Amino acid sequence: MITFYDFTHRFKRSMLEITSDTDYKTIKKYLDPLQKEKLPDNVTFKVAVGKKNYDVIRLYECGEEFYSQRIINVLSQFVDMTNKCYPIKIEGIQDQYYRIYNLKAYPFLNRKDHMSIDDPCFWDVDDASLQLFGIKGTSFVIVSEDIKNALLNNKMSNIYLTESFGCTKEEYINLKKANLIPQIRTYTDK
Repeated sequence: MITFYDFTHRFKRSMLEITSDTDYKTIKKYLDPLQKEKLPDNVTFKVAVGKKNYDVIRLYECGEEFYSQRIINVLSQFVDMTNKCYPIKIEGIQDQYYRIYNLKAYPFLNRKDHMSIDDPCFWDVDDASLQLFGIKGTSFVIVSEDIKNALLNNKMSNIYLTESFGCTKEEYINLKKANLIPQIRTYTDK
């Protein structure tokens, strides 16, 4: 079993949330981290609420996340981010934010059994060298232990990392039969 982390935001007070005049139904498909296409160049965003430019911000009332240059710099230490992210345009904001896309997708082994946020997630992943990937049918961005440590050591703001596990289907079935489902840990910025 390999430990990975679901990388998301904490939803801190005053977090910058952005919106677009482009209809959400039009841009929704582009905001999937597994999507191969970038948002069209004519899509721009503006501040909806919040004042603080944390390292992770989100789309207003929708939850899709955008990442600061600092986060992209950390991820770039482990993964070539050239075709894994692109900048977005936010009116009135000097800081550059990015959307992560084009991630390789892996199956969610216990999707049917996953009933609450306290239940651990298991991915059909048995490659410990994976650093950054997505999960089929979700908007999860999954990072390795090394990336988790780098994000925390570099004091990224507004981050929330939830432990999850990579294993084969057979390993998952054996864990479930033996009732050896681990407790999950979470990590956040200070």
